Amino acid sequence: MTIPTVLLAGLLVLFFSIVPLDVLPPALSITGAALLVGGAIGFFTGIRGPHWPIYALILTGLAVLLLLPHPWQGLAFVPIPASAIGYAMGKEVAFFRLNLQNPVSPTTL
Repeated sequence: MTIPTVLLAGLLVLFFSIVPLDVLPPALSITGAALLVGGAIGFFTGIRGPHWPIYALILTGLAVLLLLPHPWQGLAFVPIPASAIGYAMGKEVAFFRLNLQNPVSPTTL
């Protein structure tokens, strides 16, 4: 869980240092939506689930943003790292949930 969180912090630092202030609210809204949807996909597909839903999400987000007008079109590549980070976090939460459901027997230690 630490690695995706560090990557998310790096992405947010990059946004606040590079993205102009007038485009920052749309960039943060795209990032938040991509994190939530990517996290939900990672959580519900589980540890060994299929990977095609995250690829479909990334390609759909990219296509939709490229078709929108100026402030959104320039942010077309923002959902790619945000979706990947959310997906990794969702997979980690699914892993922790699986470990909580299947505790280790004390005799196996």
